[in-house]
Amino acid sequence: MKKIVIVLVIVSCILKLDAQQNINDYKYVIVEKQFHFQSEPNQYDLNELTRFLFKKHGFEAILESDIYPDDLKSNFCLALQSEIVAKGFLKTTVTISLKDCNNNVIFQAEGSTKEKDFSKLYSYAIRDAFEKFNKLKYSYMPKEEIVNNPKTANVDQSLKKNSDEVEKLKAEIEELKKDKEEKATKLEDRTTKELKKIPEPIKVVEPKPSKANEAYFKAQATHNGYNLVNSVTNKVVYTLTKTGLDNVFILNGDNGIMYKKDGKWMIEYVKESTTVVEMLDIVFQ
Repeated sequence: MKKIVIVLVIVSCILKLDAQQNINDYKYVIVEKQFHFQSEPNQYDLNELTRFLFKKHGFEAILESDIYPDDLKSNFCLALQSEIVAKGFLKTTVTISLKDCNNNVIFQAEGSTKEKDFSKLYSYAIRDAFEKFNKLKYSYMPKEEIVNNPKTANVDQSLKKNSDEVEKLKAEIEELKKDKEEKATKLEDRTTKELKKIPEPIKVVEPKPSKANEAYFKAQATHNGYNLVNSVTNKVVYTLTKTGLDNVFILNGDNGIMYKKDGKWMIEYVKESTTVVEMLDIVFQ
């Protein structure tokens, strides 16, 4: 019986030594950004707490959402994936598993608590599980089989391809920015040139009231407006078309309008880039 006990102790020591050695082979620990029992990433700061506790025990811990170091990008086997599972009702038990790139469990630790406050119980259980890490005395020692893992060759090629695509995308974005800036400069130059072509501000010729002995206009109704006939020559001088507004007519042939202002009839049209405003004496028949 004593021999069996001694054998079991020796085997246990060998397993612990093997686990110790395996743990030391890995440079990084990747912490989940959201555990299965959380409703959102880093709820109650548990993920940040886990990373902190890993660092406290000497590990180089990285959140899944962080930017990975270059050597980890090219060789994921340098890292252990941390996985935390919780179960229980009256007593909550948390299991922390560290798995290698082949999904082999390298180390496990359990912690528990009877705390009922949901915001505290997982924190207490995780801290309790990390107490088991004190015996590991982790210290990274590179192992050639992991550092030069041939299984990461495909990963390397994929990462290189992704890196090339990212660089290509960056170059395209820079090219688009440059093209946009050039177009903006050309537009600014063209706008400046066009502004230089704009004529001087329009001069308005103020209306001059007609004298009593001057001719007036007779407004003769048509099917859609009026003809303004000179009272002396009896010739049609202006043709008016009705609009949807009261006392506003379109002045046909002169690019203008006629309207009533302060009881006076005014015509307004453009002549050689100048707006001309005149007052007319009109008698409606």
